[in-house]
Amino acid sequence: MKWGVLATGLISVVLLWCIWNWKPLEVHAEIASDDAFEGVTWEKIIEDDIEGPKGVIQSMCVTEDYIILIENYDDSAEKSDIIKAYYRNDTDVHGNPVDKYSLAKRVVERNYEHGNGMAYNPKTGEIAVALYTHLNPENRGCIFLMDADTLSFKKKVKISDDYNILGIGYDEEQDRYVIQTNVDGGYSFKILDSQFQIIEDLGEYEGSSKGNNFQDLCVSGDYIINFPLTLGLGIGDFLNVYSISRRALVSCPQLDFGLDAGTVDEPESICELEPGVFASVVNVYNGDGSRKFYIYKTMVPYNFPAVPAEEKKPEKEEPAGDAGKTEEAEPAEGAETAAQGDAQKDAQEEKPPLPERIKTLMKTTYSMKTIMKTALIIFFALDIVLVVYLKVLAIRRKRKRKLEKARRERQRIRQEIRAMYGEQL
Repeated sequence: MKWGVLATGLISVVLLWCIWNWKPLEVHAEIASDDAFEGVTWEKIIEDDIEGPKGVIQSMCVTEDYIILIENYDDSAEKSDIIKAYYRNDTDVHGNPVDKYSLAKRVVERNYEHGNGMAYNPKTGEIAVALYTHLNPENRGCIFLMDADTLSFKKKVKISDDYNILGIGYDEEQDRYVIQTNVDGGYSFKILDSQFQIIEDLGEYEGSSKGNNFQDLCVSGDYIINFPLTLGLGIGDFLNVYSISRRALVSCPQLDFGLDAGTVDEPESICELEPGVFASVVNVYNGDGSRKFYIYKTMVPYNFPAVPAEEKKPEKEEPAGDAGKTEEAEPAEGAETAAQGDAQKDAQEEKPPLPERIKTLMKTTYSMKTIMKTALIIFFALDIVLVVYLKVLAIRRKRKRKLEKARRERQRIRQEIRAMYGEQL
C-alpha cells in the first residue's frame, strides 16, 4: 500500500509538470501541393501608369497597410527611383476610410540601382531591397534597408563581394531571409538569418527553368516562388516553384493574365497578400506606346486544419476572382453544371476567411491547453485527497491491529494467571 501511494503521487506530479510545460503543436497553413498554381485565374486589382519614359516596375512587397512598388526610373545611377505605396485595405493606418488600392504615398529620394527585389520584415519594420546591379561599385553584393512607414532609406548591408543579390524574400515563421544571387553566383538560393548572415546554401539553379534570368522571389512555407525572365522569347509567362527542403524546382506552370494578343508583358514580382492569396505585378507595353503596370491577385489551394462545425459564420469575404481556387478546390476538367457551381459557391460562402480560421484554430488550441491544465489540477487535488484518505485508513488499520494485539495479549495473560492460581482468581 505504501509503495502504491508513493507511485500514484509521483505519477501525478510528473503528469502535472508535463501538461503545465506542454506547448500546443503549431499548425502551419501551407500551399496544398507543388502544382497549386496550375490553371489559376488572375484578377486585376490595380492599374496605373509607369512614370519614366524608360521606367520599369521591378519589385513589390506588402505590409499590413500597403502594397509597395519600386519603379526603376532608368538604368543610370544619377536618377532617383520612384517608390509608390497603394492602400491594401479600405481604411488607412488611423482607421479613416480610403479607396482600397488607391495611391497612398509616393517617395522619390534616391537611386536603388535596379531595385529588383523587396521583402518586408514586420518584426523590424524594414523593407530589404535587392539591388541586382552595382552601378556604384560600392554597392556590389549589398542590399538596402528602407523604412516601411516613411519609405525612406535607412542603411545598406553587405552580403558578399562575389555576386549581387537578384531577389529577396522574408520567412516570418522562421525569422529568416532567402536570397537569390545573380549569374556570378550561379543564381543560387541562400538562407540568411535575421542579421543577414548566410547560414545555408541551397545550391545553384542556373538553367533550371525556362528563360535566361530570374525576377524577384517570395517565400511561402517550404516554397520559393519567382518568375523566370521570358520577355522576348515568344513562349509566354511562367512561374517557378522551388522546394526548400528538397532543394529542387518542383513546378513551372504557364500563366495567363488574360491580356490581349500581341500585348507585350513582363511579370516582375510576386508576394503573398494573405495565406493562399498571392499578388503579382506585371509591366504591360501596349501597341500605342503607352506603358502601364497591372497588379493581379489569385487564390491557390491551401491546406488548413479543420475547424469546429459549430463555429460562428463570419461575414462574407470579398471574392478573389471568378475562378479563384479555395483550399479544397481541385482543377476542373470540362464544364461543370449550374447546380455544381451553385453548390461550390455555397460551400465557399460557408467557410470563414482564411486568416480567421487560423486565429480560431489558435484560440481553440490554447483553450484546450487551459482545459487540460485545469483538469489535471483537479485530478492532482483529488489524488492528494485519495493519498490522505489512504493514509488515514492505514493509520486506522494499524491502530486496530495494535488494539487487537493488546486484547489478545491481555487475554493470554489472564489465561496464564488462571492456570497458575486456579480458581482463586
